[in-house]
Amino acid sequence: MTAQTILDRKLFPSGSVIFSEGKHGGHAYVVESGLVEISKSGPAGACTLGHIRPGGIFGEMALIDQQPRMATAIAVEDTVCIIVPESVVRESLRRATPFLRALVNILVQDLRSVTEELANRPSVA
Repeated sequence: MTAQTILDRKLFPSGSVIFSEGKHGGHAYVVESGLVEISKSGPAGACTLGHIRPGGIFGEMALIDQQPRMATAIAVEDTVCIIVPESVVRESLRRATPFLRALVNILVQDLRSVTEELANRPSVA
């Protein structure tokens, strides 16, 4: 990201779907204020993976590995996010060392795998 890069901000009202599982990802998001819930579909229904608070980033994995979104992101309360375009993420990765690029890709693959296992785990009644 260069000094000239200006990133947009967007308000997502409470209850808004920021992105849906299975869709193409064109942006990552940094939470400036508010709260975002990340959930994934599984056999027992939606599984909450976590919450993203101010300063947290989400949606980056689809930009790193060019795979569809692995989860759904919903604003739990009125939330302002800084929108990070795919081009900014790709350029940052391009400038990284080959070792760091490989490490990031391995971490994303591992996180996708663990998330899949968690979402497909039978619910305990």
